[in-house]
Amino acid sequence: MYLYLGGKGQDQTADIPHKTQALGGWNYGGNGGAEYNSMEAGYPENGAGGGGAVDIRLDYYDINIDDFNESALNKSIESRIIVAGSGGGAVSGKSVVWGSSEGFPGGNISAISNGPYTIRGSQILGKLGMGKEGLNSAQNQGASGGCGSGYRGGYNELPFTSNTGYYKIGGTGGSSYISGHPGCISPSHSTDLVSNNKNSIHESGLVFDNTKIISGNETMPSPFNSSSIQGNVGNGICRITILPSFITILRKKIATNLYYSLFMTCMINK
Repeated sequence: MYLYLGGKGQDQTADIPHKTQALGGWNYGGNGGAEYNSMEAGYPENGAGGGGAVDIRLDYYDINIDDFNESALNKSIESRIIVAGSGGGAVSGKSVVWGSSEGFPGGNISAISNGPYTIRGSQILGKLGMGKEGLNSAQNQGASGGCGSGYRGGYNELPFTSNTGYYKIGGTGGSSYISGHPGCISPSHSTDLVSNNKNSIHESGLVFDNTKIISGNETMPSPFNSSSIQGNVGNGICRITILPSFITILRKKIATNLYYSLFMTCMINK
């Protein structure tokens, strides 16, 4: 198994040169949009990058290379058995009629849409494993935030407009996924629209019990101590805890299986 820890999307700051996109976080957060022709003094009204998801997968692929093999990459993305969706990038400037300028959080089985044209990642909506880039503009419309990646990433379908500032819309977050979790739909059932007990289980057969998915705008246990946090700001985090009771049960099963294996070997040898 391979752990991919997603990175935080780059903030949109005055230090980033004009007409330059803020980068999405590692593991396919979408780049922020850039305003190429700002008519207002001060900083450009660009979008921040979306965050990269955290996942555990069965097939490794080096996502740092530029000349990638699309088939091998898709196979790796489809091998994910657990995914934590990441949030979208915000935008400098005030909110407009098409949505909020704030970046929206990563979701549970579905994230939250930001208005009618900037759409959440869910189990059936969005691209597997990738958040969409923010929209650029050339006529002082502003630029939208990059979307977060996840099981399926957030994305935008903003129509063309020449209205000033109409693209100042924050990116949406990606959805989360756990093999066997109620409401999830595995990659091998990509044409299904409704979850059921069968299509929630990953094609590998690996499945999790007693699962819980918490949206990025809800209270969750802190990965650092016994306190609680509301979402996680920054790079992705994965905390793996070894449960002593489970290890005891596992040891008993291994010992029992070893006993039967040795017994059968002795019987065969005789």
